[in-house]
Amino acid sequence: MLVVLSDLHFSEAQSTKIGDLRFNKNLPVETYQAYFSELNQIAVSNQIPKLDLVLAGDILELSRSAFWFESGERPYQDNEAIEPGSLTEATILKIIDAITREEKVAETLALFRQIKGLFAVDVELHYILGNHDRLINATPQIRSRVRELFGLPGGDTLFDHQFLFRTGDGTAFCLVRHGHEYDPMNFSVDTHAMEVIPTEFPETVYGTASLGDITTIEFGAALPYYFIAEYGEEAIQQDPILMALYERLMGFDDVRPTTALLAYIFSTPGVKKRQTWDYMAPCFRRLTVTLAENPRFVDGITRASTLSASQRLLLRGLLNSNLLQQGVPYWMVKQLMKRVSKEIKLSSQVRWAKRDALVKDQNSGCKCVISGHTHFPEVSLMSAKKGDERYYINTGTWRNVIPATKNFKEFGRLKAMAKVIVFRPSEKSDSSPDGSSWSFHFLSGVSFGNHRHL
Repeated sequence: MLVVLSDLHFSEAQSTKIGDLRFNKNLPVETYQAYFSELNQIAVSNQIPKLDLVLAGDILELSRSAFWFESGERPYQDNEAIEPGSLTEATILKIIDAITREEKVAETLALFRQIKGLFAVDVELHYILGNHDRLINATPQIRSRVRELFGLPGGDTLFDHQFLFRTGDGTAFCLVRHGHEYDPMNFSVDTHAMEVIPTEFPETVYGTASLGDITTIEFGAALPYYFIAEYGEEAIQQDPILMALYERLMGFDDVRPTTALLAYIFSTPGVKKRQTWDYMAPCFRRLTVTLAENPRFVDGITRASTLSASQRLLLRGLLNSNLLQQGVPYWMVKQLMKRVSKEIKLSSQVRWAKRDALVKDQNSGCKCVISGHTHFPEVSLMSAKKGDERYYINTGTWRNVIPATKNFKEFGRLKAMAKVIVFRPSEKSDSSPDGSSWSFHFLSGVSFGNHRHL
């Protein structure tokens, strides 16, 4: 029996707090306790001897933290360039320690460490890396620390990037990966240009920073950091408009679709658009200048697939302009945000999952590809030749989602969750009572308000 969870994004709330106000997005341990109890009942009632629980990437949020700005480092470094004992390693360890000091995370990690005692069947925990926790593989000390936190064996050995769920005869009938492999913005290789996507890539490919690493920190974490630097904590706490804008910035990374990011800021309740621009302009200027001085960002965004040749020339010219030092016009920020949000826009990945080598090989026995990354839960039929059904499943996320109306003028707040359970051909389940074929259960939903029902 296979269970997959991804995109939990355990994060620290210390570097972004204002006075005593903290923006803690972590789920309480009770959420996971309830789910594990349910899984145990399913395993026992179906007489399943072993459960494989896979954490499929983006579990620890290492990219989006203001501690990067305090150290002067950035997370968009290749793993091979990060030396043991370096300032970058120290910053990563500091962020990990800060995450684990969050009460909700500390309790959840303790739950993972004692997971074998929570089940009446054999259970094994696996952790594969995504793009937001890529840096875990950077040095032996970081790897050892994370393995210790989750109660995983292996010491300082490298973390895997995929998990193959096999049948009794060794056939890999289910491939689990994070899913950033299907997203060139967040992967160092453009798999969209490949006819066949390999099951495994070299470690250097996974360890190489991508354009998404830059946008995650510079858009997701820099704007709140610049806002505090510009106005100061005391002034923000005393001014309702400043506080409303800062709270808006703290929800930036939960907005869906990503093309609504700028509209989200400029629709802050109680704040006029002109006021928003006046307050945010200095922050956008710092952000744009920082990006313009980053060759990797300029080259990456101006080579983006969503841009025409003329748009590339215009954007490159703007990002190289000395006028940025004097001020940033609204239209330029709008265009830049539009281009970036188009590149990070995530949709169904089934068309790329179909190109996975195990799926392309009709004799491989692979029936299912499971990934996360997009935060959009999904089940799609990849093929059904001669009755051989093969599915793509996306695990979604267990965190907040800020949905937008169609015109991007109004925004809500929802809590998302998705359950993915896969049974081997030899395992009994409600959908295959005789154990004659594999099966899966997929439950996805959202909740509104403070009560989260599993």
